[in-house]
Amino acid sequence: MMSPEQSGRERLFSCERAVNLRKSFDGLSGVVEGIMGEDPEAGDLFVFFNRTHRQIKVLQWQCDGFAIWMKRLEQGSFHLPEPKGDRAKIEVNAREFAAILNGIKPEKYYKRYFRKKN
Repeated sequence: MMSPEQSGRERLFSCERAVNLRKSFDGLSGVVEGIMGEDPEAGDLFVFFNRTHRQIKVLQWQCDGFAIWMKRLEQGSFHLPEPKGDRAKIEVNAREFAAILNGIKPEKYYKRYFRKKN
């Protein structure tokens, strides 16, 4: 299975707004610059959802060009973490991204496996 390359140094950003997933390389990189205010050639992963959250597209700049990965769910929908502060983008870590791709709500993942210490 091909998937986005992750070295652990790149950041993952999710666009909080629904995006028309008919957009390709240039359209999605325009969303990254115009709406999210980030550099699409930084090597970070940019995650986009459609209106129903049943499709996801990931845009990443690799050393010689852009790569796009797409996944469509036949049932259910992807779950985004709650936005904090900036409404145009949500920064997620690799664990949250894996949970999103597997249909797990990131908030529930943390409640179940990471209990607050008193």
